[in-house]
Amino acid sequence: MKKMINILLAAVLILAYGCQKEEILTNNTNKIVIVTAEAGVHSFGVTTDAGWSVTMDEAAKEWCQFEGPTSGSGIGAFTVSFSENVFDGVRRGLRRQAVIKVITDDQFTSTTIYLRQSGVTPKLEFQNQVEKVSYKSTETTLAINTNLSIYEADKIVYTISGGEWITNKVFNPNGTSILFQYPENESMENARSATVKISYVDAWGATFGDTIEFTQEAKPTPPELFEDINADENDNEF
Repeated sequence: MKKMINILLAAVLILAYGCQKEEILTNNTNKIVIVTAEAGVHSFGVTTDAGWSVTMDEAAKEWCQFEGPTSGSGIGAFTVSFSENVFDGVRRGLRRQAVIKVITDDQFTSTTIYLRQSGVTPKLEFQNQVEKVSYKSTETTLAINTNLSIYEADKIVYTISGGEWITNKVFNPNGTSILFQYPENESMENARSATVKISYVDAWGATFGDTIEFTQEAKPTPPELFEDINADENDNEF
């Protein structure tokens, strides 16, 4: 007979999370459990006709720990505790996730639980929505407003479309700016633009970001050229 795992969610907890209606997870299904930013404890009941064990992803062990057995046979239970999700002077208290997996000893059947702890929503946006610069050769810094710390900023993705004319791009490692260097725009007819996009995927899988249109103006027409044009127009009148 095919082995099954049922996870009975919510028995005990949750200091600030309150009582939770009992739910049953069938085998090979994923379940999302959301708790508040406050510290707490959550218990899970396991029902199976086989031996089982439970694991957690390494990153989550900084704030989430097993309290009790992490393996058993047949009916059993395991408990996890989690710390308060706050700004600790380095990390910003962004919402986070622990990936907990219950699997039978034969590795045939498993259930994955995504324990998501609430926290600060990520912010990532350009200070301006449009940036226009002179035709002259120089450099410009695009300012970014963000609440990501340097530990999260390295996950920011930058994409630039139509920016072949930009000679150098420097992305600040703390995620707060992008420096562009570019040559003079020799065209007296056409400005040139690049679309710059920044994005960040948080622990819950949600994407945050912004887009800016970065434009370099066309080179102004010299005064003597205007005189020549006016002269030609006057000549054509006769």
